[in-house]
Amino acid sequence: MSAKQTTKQSSLDHEPTSTSILPSKSSQPPIAMSSKPKVDTGWASKDTQIYYAKKYRQILASGPACALAVMAGAPLENVKVRMQSRHFENALAATKYTYRTEGLRGFWAGTLSPLFSITFSRALGFSVYRKAKYTFDGWIEATTGTSPLQHVNKPGTYPTIYTIACFSGAGMVSGGVTAVALTPVELVKNATQTSVLMASQGNSPTVKAPGVKNVGRVSSWTSMKRIVERRGVLGLWTGFRLHFARDVIGTGIYFGIYETTKQTLNSYYGSEKANSPGAVAVAGLLCGIGSWVVTYPLDTMKTRAQNNLVGAGSVPSTASKASASLSSALDTAAKAAARSSKWKGVEMIILRSSIQNMIQMSIFEQAKVVIDDLTFSDGSRTLPEVERHFGRDSRVHKNDKL
Repeated sequence: MSAKQTTKQSSLDHEPTSTSILPSKSSQPPIAMSSKPKVDTGWASKDTQIYYAKKYRQILASGPACALAVMAGAPLENVKVRMQSRHFENALAATKYTYRTEGLRGFWAGTLSPLFSITFSRALGFSVYRKAKYTFDGWIEATTGTSPLQHVNKPGTYPTIYTIACFSGAGMVSGGVTAVALTPVELVKNATQTSVLMASQGNSPTVKAPGVKNVGRVSSWTSMKRIVERRGVLGLWTGFRLHFARDVIGTGIYFGIYETTKQTLNSYYGSEKANSPGAVAVAGLLCGIGSWVVTYPLDTMKTRAQNNLVGAGSVPSTASKASASLSSALDTAAKAAARSSKWKGVEMIILRSSIQNMIQMSIFEQAKVVIDDLTFSDGSRTLPEVERHFGRDSRVHKNDKL
Protein backbone atom coordinates (compact mmCIF):
# COMPACT_ATOMS: atom_id res chain seq x y z
CA MET A 1 0.00 0.00 0.00
CA SER A 2 1.39 3.41 -0.96
CA ALA A 3 2.09 6.18 1.54
CA LYS A 4 -0.73 8.27 0.03
CA GLN A 5 -3.23 5.43 0.42
CA THR A 6 -2.04 4.81 3.97
CA THR A 7 -2.54 8.48 4.89
CA LYS A 8 -6.05 8.50 3.37
CA GLN A 9 -7.01 5.29 5.18
CA SER A 10 -5.70 6.68 8.47
CA SER A 11 -7.76 9.85 8.11
CA LEU A 12 -10.87 7.78 7.47
CA ASP A 13 -10.22 5.66 10.52
CA HIS A 14 -10.10 8.73 12.74
CA GLU A 15 -12.99 10.57 11.13
CA PRO A 16 -15.97 10.66 13.59
CA THR A 17 -18.99 8.74 12.45
CA SER A 18 -22.07 10.94 12.37
CA THR A 19 -24.61 8.44 13.66
CA SER A 20 -25.01 4.85 14.76
CA ILE A 21 -28.25 2.92 14.68
CA LEU A 22 -29.95 1.71 17.87
CA PRO A 23 -32.41 -1.14 17.30
CA SER A 24 -35.95 -0.25 18.36
CA LYS A 25 -38.28 -2.70 20.10
CA SER A 26 -41.33 -1.01 18.61
CA SER A 27 -42.57 -0.99 15.06
CA GLN A 28 -41.18 2.53 14.67
CA PRO A 29 -38.04 3.23 12.58
CA PRO A 30 -34.68 2.70 14.32
CA ILE A 31 -33.48 5.55 16.52
CA ALA A 32 -30.37 7.41 15.41
CA MET A 33 -28.01 7.98 18.33
CA SER A 34 -24.91 10.13 18.25
CA SER A 35 -21.73 8.13 18.66
CA LYS A 36 -20.06 11.07 20.39
CA PRO A 37 -22.57 12.76 22.72
CA LYS A 38 -22.75 16.52 22.43
CA VAL A 39 -24.98 16.92 25.47
CA ASP A 40 -23.47 18.98 28.28
CA THR A 41 -23.70 16.86 31.44
CA GLY A 42 -22.47 19.50 33.88
CA TRP A 43 -24.63 20.07 36.95
CA ALA A 44 -25.34 23.70 36.07
CA SER A 45 -25.87 23.09 32.36
CA LYS A 46 -29.14 23.63 30.54
CA ASP A 47 -29.05 20.04 29.27
CA THR A 48 -28.98 18.72 32.84
CA GLN A 49 -31.95 20.89 33.77
CA ILE A 50 -33.89 19.66 30.75
CA TYR A 51 -32.97 16.06 31.58
CA TYR A 52 -34.44 16.22 35.08
CA ALA A 53 -37.45 18.20 33.87
CA LYS A 54 -38.24 15.39 31.43
CA LYS A 55 -37.46 12.67 33.95
CA TYR A 56 -39.83 14.14 36.54
CA ARG A 57 -42.27 15.81 34.15
CA GLN A 58 -45.31 14.20 35.80
CA ILE A 59 -44.54 15.89 39.12
CA LEU A 60 -43.44 19.18 37.56
CA ALA A 61 -46.57 19.35 35.42
CA SER A 62 -49.05 18.28 38.10
CA GLY A 63 -47.64 20.33 41.01
CA PRO A 64 -48.44 23.85 39.74
CA ALA A 65 -51.68 22.63 38.17
CA CYS A 66 -52.91 21.20 41.47
CA ALA A 67 -51.85 24.24 43.48
CA LEU A 68 -53.68 26.70 41.21
CA ALA A 69 -56.75 24.47 41.10
CA VAL A 70 -56.87 24.19 44.91
CA MET A 71 -56.64 27.97 45.32
CA ALA A 72 -59.34 28.57 42.68
CA GLY A 73 -61.75 26.08 44.23
CA ALA A 74 -61.10 26.95 47.90
CA PRO A 75 -64.07 29.35 48.38
CA LEU A 76 -66.54 26.78 47.06
CA GLU A 77 -64.89 24.02 49.09
CA ASN A 78 -65.22 26.11 52.27
CA VAL A 79 -68.92 26.72 51.69
CA LYS A 80 -69.43 23.01 50.99
CA VAL A 81 -67.75 21.97 54.25
CA ARG A 82 -69.87 24.43 56.24
CA MET A 83 -73.05 23.10 54.68
CA GLN A 84 -72.02 19.57 55.62
CA SER A 85 -71.24 20.66 59.19
CA ARG A 86 -74.29 22.77 60.00
CA HIS A 87 -77.78 23.16 58.61
CA PHE A 88 -78.16 26.01 56.11
CA GLU A 89 -81.18 26.48 53.89
CA ASN A 90 -79.04 26.83 50.78
CA ALA A 91 -75.55 27.68 49.52
CA LEU A 92 -76.32 31.41 49.39
CA ALA A 93 -77.23 31.42 53.08
CA ALA A 94 -73.98 29.62 53.93
CA THR A 95 -71.99 32.05 51.78
CA LYS A 96 -73.56 35.11 53.43
CA TYR A 97 -73.03 33.67 56.90
CA THR A 98 -69.38 32.92 56.16
CA TYR A 99 -68.74 36.44 54.91
CA ARG A 100 -70.59 38.00 57.84
CA THR A 101 -68.72 36.02 60.50
CA GLU A 102 -65.31 35.55 58.85
CA GLY A 103 -64.97 38.03 56.01
CA LEU A 104 -63.13 37.17 52.79
CA ARG A 105 -60.50 35.33 54.80
CA GLY A 106 -63.06 32.68 55.68
CA PHE A 107 -63.36 31.51 52.08
CA TRP A 108 -59.70 30.48 52.04
CA ALA A 109 -59.55 29.28 55.66
CA GLY A 110 -57.63 26.04 56.11
CA THR A 111 -56.26 26.20 52.56
CA LEU A 112 -52.99 28.15 52.64
CA SER A 113 -51.28 26.21 55.44
CA PRO A 114 -51.78 22.69 54.03
CA LEU A 115 -51.48 23.86 50.41
CA PHE A 116 -48.08 22.21 50.03
CA SER A 117 -49.36 18.95 51.51
CA ILE A 118 -52.44 18.91 49.30
CA THR A 119 -50.41 19.76 46.20
CA PHE A 120 -47.81 17.10 47.02
CA SER A 121 -50.49 14.47 47.65
CA ARG A 122 -52.27 15.19 44.39
CA ALA A 123 -49.00 15.26 42.45
CA LEU A 124 -48.21 11.90 44.04
CA GLY A 125 -51.60 10.68 42.87
CA PHE A 126 -50.82 11.61 39.25
CA SER A 127 -47.45 9.83 39.46
CA VAL A 128 -48.99 6.70 40.96
CA TYR A 129 -51.71 6.77 38.31
CA ARG A 130 -49.13 6.95 35.52
CA LYS A 131 -47.17 3.98 36.83
CA ALA A 132 -50.35 2.02 37.53
CA LYS A 133 -51.76 2.53 34.04
CA TYR A 134 -48.52 1.21 32.53
CA THR A 135 -48.83 -1.85 34.76
CA PHE A 136 -52.47 -2.44 33.82
CA ASP A 137 -51.58 -1.87 30.17
CA GLY A 138 -48.90 -4.58 30.38
CA TRP A 139 -51.29 -7.05 32.02
CA ILE A 140 -54.04 -6.43 29.48
CA GLU A 141 -51.64 -6.62 26.53
CA ALA A 142 -50.17 -9.89 27.82
CA THR A 143 -53.67 -11.37 28.17
CA THR A 144 -55.43 -10.02 25.09
CA GLY A 145 -52.61 -9.02 22.76
CA THR A 146 -53.98 -5.46 22.66
CA SER A 147 -52.35 -2.47 24.33
CA PRO A 148 -54.93 0.02 25.69
CA LEU A 149 -52.37 2.86 25.75
CA GLN A 150 -51.30 2.33 22.16
CA HIS A 151 -54.96 2.11 21.11
CA VAL A 152 -55.90 5.36 22.87
CA ASN A 153 -53.09 7.35 21.29
CA LYS A 154 -53.89 6.33 17.71
CA PRO A 155 -55.95 9.07 16.00
CA GLY A 156 -59.53 8.13 15.15
CA THR A 157 -59.97 5.39 17.75
CA TYR A 158 -62.73 5.12 20.34
CA PRO A 159 -62.78 3.72 23.89
CA THR A 160 -63.02 -0.02 24.46
CA ILE A 161 -63.69 -2.14 27.52
CA TYR A 162 -59.93 -2.59 27.84
CA THR A 163 -59.11 1.13 27.85
CA ILE A 164 -61.85 1.83 30.40
CA ALA A 165 -60.60 -1.02 32.61
CA CYS A 166 -57.00 0.19 32.33
CA PHE A 167 -57.71 3.81 33.28
CA SER A 168 -60.35 3.10 35.92
CA GLY A 169 -58.21 0.42 37.55
CA ALA A 170 -55.16 2.69 37.62
CA GLY A 171 -57.29 5.47 39.09
CA MET A 172 -58.52 3.21 41.89
CA VAL A 173 -54.93 2.29 42.77
CA SER A 174 -53.95 5.97 42.78
CA GLY A 175 -56.90 6.89 45.01
CA GLY A 176 -56.11 4.15 47.51
CA VAL A 177 -52.45 5.16 47.81
CA THR A 178 -53.06 8.90 48.16
CA ALA A 179 -55.86 8.40 50.70
CA VAL A 180 -53.20 7.46 53.25
CA ALA A 181 -51.48 10.82 52.83
CA LEU A 182 -54.60 12.95 52.30
CA THR A 183 -56.67 11.82 55.31
CA PRO A 184 -54.70 13.85 57.93
CA VAL A 185 -54.49 16.83 55.57
CA GLU A 186 -58.25 16.94 54.98
CA LEU A 187 -58.98 16.33 58.66
CA VAL A 188 -56.91 19.36 59.73
CA LYS A 189 -58.30 21.43 56.85
CA ASN A 190 -61.91 20.65 57.78
CA ALA A 191 -61.27 21.42 61.46
CA THR A 192 -59.76 24.78 60.58
CA GLN A 193 -62.47 25.66 58.07
CA THR A 194 -65.30 25.01 60.53
CA SER A 195 -63.68 26.38 63.71
CA VAL A 196 -65.45 29.76 63.55
CA LEU A 197 -68.73 28.14 62.50
CA MET A 198 -68.64 25.77 65.47
CA ALA A 199 -67.57 28.48 67.92
CA SER A 200 -70.54 30.63 66.88
CA GLN A 201 -72.81 28.14 68.64
CA GLY A 202 -70.96 28.39 71.94
CA ASN A 203 -71.87 30.40 75.03
CA SER A 204 -69.03 32.90 74.88
CA PRO A 205 -70.34 36.50 74.97
CA THR A 206 -67.75 37.60 72.41
CA VAL A 207 -69.26 35.24 69.86
CA LYS A 208 -72.53 37.16 70.02
CA ALA A 209 -70.90 40.58 69.73
CA PRO A 210 -72.02 42.33 66.53
CA GLY A 211 -69.37 43.17 63.99
CA VAL A 212 -66.81 40.78 65.47
CA LYS A 213 -65.37 38.36 62.94
CA ASN A 214 -63.25 35.22 63.11
CA VAL A 215 -64.13 34.56 66.77
CA GLY A 216 -62.96 31.10 67.76
CA ARG A 217 -60.62 30.81 64.77
CA VAL A 218 -57.97 28.14 65.24
CA SER A 219 -54.96 27.62 62.99
CA SER A 220 -54.14 24.40 61.17
CA TRP A 221 -51.30 23.80 63.63
CA THR A 222 -53.63 24.26 66.63
CA SER A 223 -56.20 21.93 65.12
CA MET A 224 -53.59 19.25 64.59
CA LYS A 225 -52.23 19.58 68.14
CA ARG A 226 -55.72 19.39 69.61
CA ILE A 227 -56.50 16.19 67.70
CA VAL A 228 -53.20 14.56 68.73
CA GLU A 229 -53.74 15.54 72.39
CA ARG A 230 -57.16 13.91 72.46
CA ARG A 231 -56.70 10.83 70.28
CA GLY A 232 -52.98 10.43 69.75
CA VAL A 233 -51.18 10.48 66.41
CA LEU A 234 -53.52 7.88 64.90
CA GLY A 235 -56.38 10.30 65.54
CA LEU A 236 -55.17 12.17 62.46
CA TRP A 237 -56.48 9.25 60.41
CA THR A 238 -60.00 9.45 61.79
CA GLY A 239 -62.45 8.75 58.98
CA PHE A 240 -59.80 6.89 56.98
CA ARG A 241 -62.13 4.05 55.95
CA LEU A 242 -64.67 6.49 54.53
CA HIS A 243 -61.90 8.53 52.93
CA PHE A 244 -60.33 5.40 51.43
CA ALA A 245 -63.65 4.19 49.99
CA ARG A 246 -64.43 7.66 48.63
CA ASP A 247 -61.05 8.04 46.91
CA VAL A 248 -60.80 4.51 45.52
CA ILE A 249 -64.25 4.73 43.94
CA GLY A 250 -64.09 8.41 43.07
CA THR A 251 -60.59 8.41 41.54
CA GLY A 252 -61.39 5.32 39.48
CA ILE A 253 -64.47 7.07 38.07
CA TYR A 254 -62.50 10.32 37.67
CA PHE A 255 -59.75 8.96 35.43
CA GLY A 256 -62.07 6.55 33.66
CA ILE A 257 -64.39 9.38 32.58
CA TYR A 258 -61.51 11.76 31.86
CA GLU A 259 -59.58 9.48 29.51
CA THR A 260 -62.71 8.10 27.86
CA THR A 261 -64.24 11.53 27.22
CA LYS A 262 -60.97 12.97 25.94
CA GLN A 263 -60.42 10.11 23.48
CA THR A 264 -64.02 10.21 22.25
CA LEU A 265 -63.99 13.97 21.60
CA ASN A 266 -60.59 13.88 19.91
CA SER A 267 -61.71 11.13 17.55
CA TYR A 268 -65.17 12.58 16.88
CA TYR A 269 -63.78 15.97 15.86
CA GLY A 270 -60.85 14.47 13.97
CA SER A 271 -58.10 15.89 16.16
CA GLU A 272 -54.64 14.52 15.49
CA LYS A 273 -53.50 15.48 18.98
CA ALA A 274 -54.16 13.18 21.93
CA ASN A 275 -54.62 16.19 24.23
CA SER A 276 -56.43 18.89 22.29
CA PRO A 277 -57.32 21.83 24.61
CA GLY A 278 -61.07 21.62 24.07
CA ALA A 279 -61.27 17.89 24.74
CA VAL A 280 -59.12 18.25 27.87
CA ALA A 281 -61.30 21.05 29.28
CA VAL A 282 -64.58 19.20 28.68
CA ALA A 283 -63.16 15.93 30.00
CA GLY A 284 -61.89 17.72 33.11
CA LEU A 285 -65.33 19.24 33.70
CA LEU A 286 -67.20 15.94 33.35
CA CYS A 287 -64.82 13.66 35.26
CA GLY A 288 -65.05 15.72 38.45
CA ILE A 289 -68.83 15.89 38.32
CA GLY A 290 -69.17 12.15 37.71
CA SER A 291 -66.91 11.12 40.56
CA TRP A 292 -68.47 13.48 43.12
CA VAL A 293 -72.08 12.65 42.29
CA VAL A 294 -71.35 9.01 43.12
CA THR A 295 -69.17 9.52 46.21
CA TYR A 296 -70.62 12.67 47.82
CA PRO A 297 -72.54 10.86 50.60
CA LEU A 298 -69.27 9.17 51.63
CA ASP A 299 -67.57 12.57 51.72
CA THR A 300 -70.32 14.01 53.91
CA MET A 301 -70.10 11.11 56.37
CA LYS A 302 -66.31 11.51 56.45
CA THR A 303 -66.53 15.26 57.14
CA ARG A 304 -69.04 14.75 59.95
CA ALA A 305 -67.00 11.96 61.51
CA GLN A 306 -63.96 14.23 61.51
CA ASN A 307 -65.87 17.21 62.90
CA ASN A 308 -67.21 14.99 65.65
CA LEU A 309 -63.65 14.01 66.55
CA VAL A 310 -62.56 17.60 66.97
CA GLY A 311 -65.42 18.30 69.32
CA ALA A 312 -65.54 14.93 71.04
CA GLY A 313 -63.95 13.84 74.24
CA SER A 314 -63.15 15.73 77.38
CA VAL A 315 -61.17 18.93 77.25
CA PRO A 316 -57.83 18.79 79.08
CA SER A 317 -57.79 20.44 82.51
CA THR A 318 -55.27 22.99 81.28
CA ALA A 319 -57.60 24.17 78.52
CA SER A 320 -59.14 27.60 78.73
CA LYS A 321 -62.85 28.29 79.13
CA ALA A 322 -62.95 29.36 75.49
CA SER A 323 -61.61 25.96 74.44
CA ALA A 324 -64.21 24.19 76.58
CA SER A 325 -66.96 26.31 75.02
CA LEU A 326 -65.67 25.56 71.55
CA SER A 327 -65.51 21.83 72.27
CA SER A 328 -69.10 21.84 73.53
CA ALA A 329 -70.24 23.74 70.46
CA LEU A 330 -68.52 21.26 68.16
CA ASP A 331 -70.31 18.37 69.86
CA THR A 332 -73.67 20.08 69.48
CA ALA A 333 -73.08 21.00 65.85
CA ALA A 334 -71.91 17.52 64.92
CA LYS A 335 -75.06 15.92 66.38
CA ALA A 336 -77.31 18.43 64.60
CA ALA A 337 -75.55 17.99 61.27
CA ALA A 338 -75.79 14.20 61.48
CA ARG A 339 -79.58 14.48 61.23
CA SER A 340 -79.50 16.50 57.99
CA SER A 341 -79.20 15.24 54.43
CA LYS A 342 -75.95 13.68 53.25
CA TRP A 343 -76.35 15.59 49.98
CA LYS A 344 -76.07 19.04 51.58
CA GLY A 345 -73.62 21.16 49.61
CA VAL A 346 -73.52 18.87 46.57
CA GLU A 347 -74.26 21.83 44.28
CA MET A 348 -71.15 23.58 45.58
CA ILE A 349 -68.93 20.57 44.99
CA ILE A 350 -70.24 20.20 41.43
CA LEU A 351 -69.50 23.86 40.70
CA ARG A 352 -66.13 23.69 42.45
CA SER A 353 -65.17 20.46 40.72
CA SER A 354 -66.10 21.81 37.30
CA ILE A 355 -63.95 24.91 37.67
CA GLN A 356 -61.12 23.18 39.51
CA ASN A 357 -60.68 20.24 37.17
CA MET A 358 -60.90 22.31 34.00
CA ILE A 359 -58.04 24.42 35.35
CA GLN A 360 -56.08 21.50 36.74
CA MET A 361 -56.21 19.19 33.73
CA SER A 362 -55.72 21.97 31.16
CA ILE A 363 -52.57 23.26 32.89
CA PHE A 364 -51.35 19.72 33.55
CA GLU A 365 -51.62 18.57 29.94
CA GLN A 366 -50.19 21.80 28.54
CA ALA A 367 -47.25 21.70 30.96
CA LYS A 368 -46.43 18.17 29.78
CA VAL A 369 -46.40 19.38 26.17
CA VAL A 370 -44.05 22.23 27.08
CA ILE A 371 -41.67 19.85 28.85
CA ASP A 372 -41.80 17.34 25.99
CA ASP A 373 -40.88 20.10 23.52
CA LEU A 374 -37.71 21.05 25.42
CA THR A 375 -34.73 20.27 23.19
CA PHE A 376 -31.28 19.09 24.22
CA SER A 377 -28.21 20.74 22.70
CA ASP A 378 -27.78 17.77 20.35
CA GLY A 379 -31.26 18.30 18.91
CA SER A 380 -32.96 15.37 20.65
CA ARG A 381 -36.15 15.72 22.69
CA THR A 382 -36.46 12.39 24.48
CA LEU A 383 -34.41 10.92 27.29
CA PRO A 384 -31.58 8.75 25.97
CA GLU A 385 -32.68 5.73 28.01
CA VAL A 386 -36.38 6.01 27.15
CA GLU A 387 -38.18 5.27 23.91
CA ARG A 388 -41.60 6.93 23.62
CA HIS A 389 -44.15 5.75 21.10
CA PHE A 390 -47.94 5.96 21.01
CA GLY A 391 -47.96 7.59 24.45
CA ARG A 392 -46.18 4.73 26.17
CA ASP A 393 -42.64 4.92 27.52
CA SER A 394 -40.40 1.86 27.53
CA ARG A 395 -36.96 1.51 29.00
CA VAL A 396 -34.10 0.85 26.57
CA HIS A 397 -31.95 -1.78 28.25
CA LYS A 398 -28.19 -1.95 27.84
CA ASN A 399 -28.45 -5.26 25.94
CA ASP A 400 -30.58 -3.55 23.28
CA LYS A 401 -27.66 -1.30 22.37
CA LEU A 402 -25.43 -4.23 21.40
